[in-house]
Amino acid sequence: MSTVTISDTPFVGNDRLLVGIVLSVLTFWLFAQSVINVVPAMKSSLDISLETLTLAVSLSALFSGCFVVASGGLADKFGRMRMTTLGLGLSIVGSAMLVVAQGPGLFLAGRVLQGLSAACIMPATLALIKTWYEGRARQRAVSFWVIGSWGGSGLCSFVGGAIATGLGWRWIFVFSIAVALLALFLLRGTPESRSASASQHKLDVGGLLSLIVALVLVNLFISKGHGWGWSSPLSLTMLAGRWRRGRYLSATACAKARRR
Repeated sequence: MSTVTISDTPFVGNDRLLVGIVLSVLTFWLFAQSVINVVPAMKSSLDISLETLTLAVSLSALFSGCFVVASGGLADKFGRMRMTTLGLGLSIVGSAMLVVAQGPGLFLAGRVLQGLSAACIMPATLALIKTWYEGRARQRAVSFWVIGSWGGSGLCSFVGGAIATGLGWRWIFVFSIAVALLALFLLRGTPESRSASASQHKLDVGGLLSLIVALVLVNLFISKGHGWGWSSPLSLTMLAGRWRRGRYLSATACAKARRR
C-alpha cells in the first residue's frame, strides 16, 4: 500500500469519514463477535446442535483470517472504497441471514459472510486512513480505528449480552444492519483510491485455496472431533488433509523463494 494513486478531486479526511470507518469496523468486532457470549440463547431458539453452533461461531474469524490478505490486495487494485462498500454489503446480508435463521443452513452462511465482510473492511479502511489523512490527523484516525477494533472486541460481551437479555439475540444483528447502513451513508462522497503498484502483483489463487482448505479441516477436526471420535477415520482424514495442504504450501513457498 506504499504507492497510492488517488482521485483528482481534492479531498482531506474529515470526522464524517472517520466515524464511517469506525462504524464499519464495529460491525464485526462489536456485533459479529458478540455471538460467542450468547450461544445458550441461540441454541434454545435454533434447531442446531451444540457442535454445529460452535463451528458457526468460529467461522467468521476463520474466513476473515483466510481472506484478509487477499482482500487487501484486491482493495489496492480495484479501490478501497469499493471493497469497504462490498464489506458493508456482506455484513448487512450476513446479519439479515442470522436474523431470520431457523436452522443451520442460513446461520452458517451468515457467519461466513460476516467473516468475509471483516476481511474486506479491515485492510480497506486502514488504507483509506493512510490515503486521506496526514500527520497528526492520521495518528488520530489510526487511534480511532484501533479503538473500533480492539475496543469493540472488548465491549462485545457486554453489549451482546445486554441486547440478548433485553431484546433477544437476533436484535444484535438488527443493530448491526443499522450501523452498517449508517456507515454507508457517512462514507458517501469519499473519492476512490488505489495503489499504483497493485497491478504488478498477482494473487496466488492456489496457495490461498490450499490455506482455506487446511484451516477449514483443522476447524472441523477441533469442533467435530469429539462427536466423531478423535481417532475415527473421519477425524484422521481431516488431519491427513491438513498435513497434505501444509506440505503443498511449504513446497510452493520454497519454489517461489528459489525463483527470486
